[in-house]
Amino acid sequence: MSPHDLSAIAELNGTFPCQAIERLVQAGAIVSEVPLKDGQVQPASLDLTLSAEAWQVPGSILPLRSEAVRDLIGQVGRRKLDLSEPTLLDRDKVYLIRLQQRLDLPKGVGAYTNSKSSIGRIDLATRTLSDHNPRYDKLPTGYTGELWVEVIPRSFDVILQAGIALNQAIFFSGRDLCDDRDLAPFAPLLYERGGGPLVKDPSWQEPGVFLSLDLDQERVGWVAKKTYEPVDLTRIGSLDPKEFFDPIERPRKPMLWLEHGRFYIFSTWEFIRVPPWFAVEMLPYDTSMGEFRAHYAGFFDPGFGFGDAGDEQGTPAVLEVRGFEDDLIIRHRQPICRMVYERLAERPERLYHGGIGSHYAQQRGPALSKYFAR
Repeated sequence: MSPHDLSAIAELNGTFPCQAIERLVQAGAIVSEVPLKDGQVQPASLDLTLSAEAWQVPGSILPLRSEAVRDLIGQVGRRKLDLSEPTLLDRDKVYLIRLQQRLDLPKGVGAYTNSKSSIGRIDLATRTLSDHNPRYDKLPTGYTGELWVEVIPRSFDVILQAGIALNQAIFFSGRDLCDDRDLAPFAPLLYERGGGPLVKDPSWQEPGVFLSLDLDQERVGWVAKKTYEPVDLTRIGSLDPKEFFDPIERPRKPMLWLEHGRFYIFSTWEFIRVPPWFAVEMLPYDTSMGEFRAHYAGFFDPGFGFGDAGDEQGTPAVLEVRGFEDDLIIRHRQPICRMVYERLAERPERLYHGGIGSHYAQQRGPALSKYFAR
């Protein structure tokens, strides 16, 4: 990495858009063992792809400050897998898979990771591990080393192969999370289904916007079935939804009973908009919202619900929901998640919308993963 490239990257402040991520690649701060594919750099994130090297391990484990992830594999690795060919991963087993990308980040540049939307919607849990770092998904500034992903199929067996992307990385220098005053000039950020603008409920004091559950539509959601059929991630758009999910139609009363341990897909009543100068992270489990996990995939690229020219009036967010402790009752318009906006270091050169092949730009209601036939 040349001093000129380093200084240019160091001058950025905020979350990196696509062109800044591409500069990291060109400067050697992101190194891939195979050339990056078209579309792998998203408007404000980088899809991380699986290598052929994978291990089954007996349970989730994090490295200590003195350990690399490979040290863990030497201690607890049970069975080595070769993902150069399609490979079956069993439900409820834990796997560590090395990613094709490694990092040599400059001082002051860090990253965090999320599961991709398509992966959260099949209840495939992923968390990123890095060397000498006892935290999931948070990569320290200036990190140098390999990246690994922990993979746990929850509801279904899955078939994986090297080159598939399960999660994504977001890079930043001085991450700039926005408060209500920062966002005021860009309102409205929320719309109702009919297109009318919405304002934030003043009783919510925390930064960001709050979204609620929509149980007033013809199909309000899906619930995962028990099945011997695996979800084949090597084939997009080929799976029959009826083999894996039962639909949930509009309930007679505006509430639903959810069984502990089962996996559900719902959508939000509000339509959210992400202007080009921002990205959004859906915050993880929050006990103030109820005793459930509200999502796995939590990143929304700039342009989501905004369109290429600001002509869209929002898009509903899809939620992957699982109860933690007990059965529970959820209700129509119950607050279910908080969306926090973060400012980008530069306006991205491309936005998230249908024109660049974004799978969920036009989703309405609880859309299933791209691996299922529509």
